[in-house]
Amino acid sequence: MPYEPDEPFAVDEPVVSRLRPKQVVVRLAAERNRFLGALLHGDCPIFLDTNVLLWGFGLNEQASEVWQRWLWRLRERLVIPAWVVHEYNQLSDKAEILSPYKTLSRKLQVVLDELKASSARALDGAAAVSVGCTSKIDLERKLAEATNFIVNVAKSVSRNDSGHRMELLKFYENLLVEHALSSDVHELYRQARVEFDTRSAARLSPGGEDARKPQNSCGDFIIWKELLQHCAEIGAGEALFISNDVKEDWCYKPARIILDNGKEIAWSSEAAGNLRLPNPDLVAEFQRHTRGENIVFATVEQVVDALGSTDHNVIDAATYTYLAQAAQSSRTPTDRVVDWIQSSEALYTEGLRGVASWDRSPSEVDQEKFQEWCRDRLNDSDIPFDKVNWGNVFVALYL
Repeated sequence: MPYEPDEPFAVDEPVVSRLRPKQVVVRLAAERNRFLGALLHGDCPIFLDTNVLLWGFGLNEQASEVWQRWLWRLRERLVIPAWVVHEYNQLSDKAEILSPYKTLSRKLQVVLDELKASSARALDGAAAVSVGCTSKIDLERKLAEATNFIVNVAKSVSRNDSGHRMELLKFYENLLVEHALSSDVHELYRQARVEFDTRSAARLSPGGEDARKPQNSCGDFIIWKELLQHCAEIGAGEALFISNDVKEDWCYKPARIILDNGKEIAWSSEAAGNLRLPNPDLVAEFQRHTRGENIVFATVEQVVDALGSTDHNVIDAATYTYLAQAAQSSRTPTDRVVDWIQSSEALYTEGLRGVASWDRSPSEVDQEKFQEWCRDRLNDSDIPFDKVNWGNVFVALYL
């Protein structure tokens, strides 16, 4: 049995930068609200890591336009560390960045050819029947058809590599000029080298896992120092750092989470929405510099999930449909209805001019007829309509 004192410990005034243990159990709703508050509300500064900028080059044209609009709408909240600009400059003209899918079809063809040869050698007629084919000949025919389809899709993806990525390069150039910190990268590096080796040897976050990298080993540490300095200068006791780097020298997974229904379960990426918490030494350091402790880490996928969610951002959710689809965000049945209608200009316009039309007040719309119209138009989908919040569908699309 765990020790439980008879009397509660006395609690003094909060001690600035007190190092606390990792949380074993967290309430998912509380952490979600902290994240949503930092992302969607108030004036919390939002910092981007280099990998987030590079992530944008993989988007299709429609999604890229949405991504750019969101970044620009952040205005003064958006902060780009100078070291991020330095890292971006080393990578932004590389072929694998500007044309991330150029070799996709060739790589796939090699794998598919191997699958064809392997199945010919290893599978007999009985095995063909076990995977839903009538014979081995039928298996080979279906495999050839599937291969042609997959390769054609891959070639289409590869052809999508030009045009809009150059526009994104131009956009990023203006964005970085507007929002990059004015830190001296040479001085940043000089100071970092003095402290980094000792710090990483003591396993203090961040950057320890990069200590053996031959180049830019202290990049994460420099970015973190810029974040601290900027927040201290502007008096911000909160910050949102968006990065796809979820190494253990940045953040950790709590052992257990408490769901919205009160049930306590073991952490899982699906149940927790990939929730990770900043390491306690980072929180303490942030507290010491800013006298605040609301430092939030999120991946770009978590950000896109929230932006396109009818549960958390219903007024603007439809705006982010193309971005959410490209990022393969987790979509609720309500989100999927919004995506379906928003993605079809003809269907959206039909609703706008018909059943969802209103003049002075949205209360003029008959919500039952609106729901019937949606169900009829989306009848071929596999969306579970009984789990859809139809009021949120209307608000997201037509309010």
